[in-house]
Amino acid sequence: MFQKKLYTQSLTIYEKIAREEQLASPAMLLKMAFIYESLEDLGNALYTLNNYYKLTSDKKVLTKMNEMAQQNNLEGYSTSDFNLFLKFFDENRNYFVLVSLALGVLILSMILKRKKKLEERSAGLTIGLAFTLLLATYLLNFSQLATKGIITSANAYLMSGPSAGADLIEITGEGHKVEIVGQKDIWVEIKWKNGRAYIRENNLKELP
Repeated sequence: MFQKKLYTQSLTIYEKIAREEQLASPAMLLKMAFIYESLEDLGNALYTLNNYYKLTSDKKVLTKMNEMAQQNNLEGYSTSDFNLFLKFFDENRNYFVLVSLALGVLILSMILKRKKKLEERSAGLTIGLAFTLLLATYLLNFSQLATKGIITSANAYLMSGPSAGADLIEITGEGHKVEIVGQKDIWVEIKWKNGRAYIRENNLKELP
């Protein structure tokens, strides 16, 4: 169907596969993103491209997402080297943990060997061991990147509190990437510009 340019029919099938099987190939995600963009569904297009990047680590997709963000004045997108490093680090966290643990085991063996031979301790090696263990603990427990989401509603109400009766902060469009702070009932607390706001959960898709 996609080859025949029956895009809306193709999208219905793709969405059903992604929803029911919870499995989408990179090729299918690209097709879905193309259709969403053609339909001017910016929020779902960016959400799908983000999922594609998660599977492939294709930096061309990051460039595409940031171009879309700049063209539409969207919040939350950046291609700075630091942000790319953080993303790479988060995606490869387990490898960093294994390397730090392996380094700790190596240092420990050196300490034991030195003590057996010279019957003395090395302050440098002891500090190195303590550092690697602290690093591994930090990587395992405290270094996760904040959960983020993409606003998928063309008219999303951002409120000052988790209630329809709270003060309205802003009515914003779709496609903005925001950091998720927490949730209360149907309201999700997000970081918005220089403060915080609440948005209904059905107006936001959490990024994997």
